Amino acid sequence: MPRRRKNDEVLQLRARIEDLELRMKLLEARMRAGLPQARAPQREAAQRSRAVRRQRPRARCPGCLLELPPGRKGDSCVWCGFRFEAVRPVYL
Repeated sequence: MPRRRKNDEVLQLRARIEDLELRMKLLEARMRAGLPQARAPQREAAQRSRAVRRQRPRARCPGCLLELPPGRKGDSCVWCGFRFEAVRPVYL
């Protein structure tokens, strides 16, 4: 019984290795061919990161320096309770 289980495990591992080798060959062929499919995700990621960088930085509490949640700003910080009227307003 233990020998049979070991043989099954070995066969499963060999099948996985063969599958991985096939996937590697396909990826290498795609990279050699320079298909636009391989480059499209990189371009999309670059465009998304540029869009994220263009956003205005979110307001932070002067007391705890945590980002304030979006929406209407109250009289005090939702995280630490710092009173915003204690400091001069900063206009950028």
